[in-house]
Amino acid sequence: MKKIVLLVMGLLFLSGYAAAYEVNIDTPVTLTLGEPLVVTGTTTFGIGTPFDVVLYYQLTTATEIKRKTVYVQSDKTFTAVFDTTDLKAGIYKVEVPANGLGDSVTMRQIQLVDRSDDLDLASPATQNFTGNLYVAGTIKGEINSGVQIVVIGPDNQVLYGPQYVNTNNKGDFSTDVPIPEPGEYDVSFTDSRGFISTRTLSVIPQQSQTGTFVETASPNSLGASAQAGTGSQTTPVETQKSSEVAVFSAMGAGAATFLFCARRKK
Repeated sequence: MKKIVLLVMGLLFLSGYAAAYEVNIDTPVTLTLGEPLVVTGTTTFGIGTPFDVVLYYQLTTATEIKRKTVYVQSDKTFTAVFDTTDLKAGIYKVEVPANGLGDSVTMRQIQLVDRSDDLDLASPATQNFTGNLYVAGTIKGEINSGVQIVVIGPDNQVLYGPQYVNTNNKGDFSTDVPIPEPGEYDVSFTDSRGFISTRTLSVIPQQSQTGTFVETASPNSLGASAQAGTGSQTTPVETQKSSEVAVFSAMGAGAATFLFCARRKK
């Protein structure tokens, strides 16, 4: 009889021990492509416990897209963030693969929608550096309303916004955003229905009509070049190189480093 009682108590203890551990996750129900998919979770597991958070594309069967390992924080929460920029529209699910967690919620379904067609961007994809970034376009359905714009610079710092720009009776908008240097600028657009998309605009150093960089050297260096030029002829390649050096000097070391790295990526 004692053995039976001990066995029953042991089973109750184990079931109570298992039920004490729970994992619950939460995600948005709908998300626009380009927005980060933030998965938040709470658990009764101890601090530092690792979990796998898996993103699947849900069609007829589930296909794993990305997997991230997260760790339980001191407040018994965890967070995983997935980039949706390169994904396609459709139904996805996020799951924490685990068994025997009682009433836990370890799976959520998300619909990713593509709103890129709601924005007709009129700004040139490549612009000469003038000190301003020209941002213009048309937002479908946003007549006499506005669009929220955020500009992130080459150093991943927010340079502008969030700032609302008015739209006219056709949904058109335009604005000039001050920028400090050439480089690639990510411009995000949001309207009354939510996030639309992010577009990248490239700004290159100002060029002359002949295609070479504009000369910005000091008067002394120009005078020295003129004196040296009386004895020798400068080739077009040498002219472009000296002009680049002059532009880099005028822009500062940070911009020069960025341009050098950008060219190496090509």
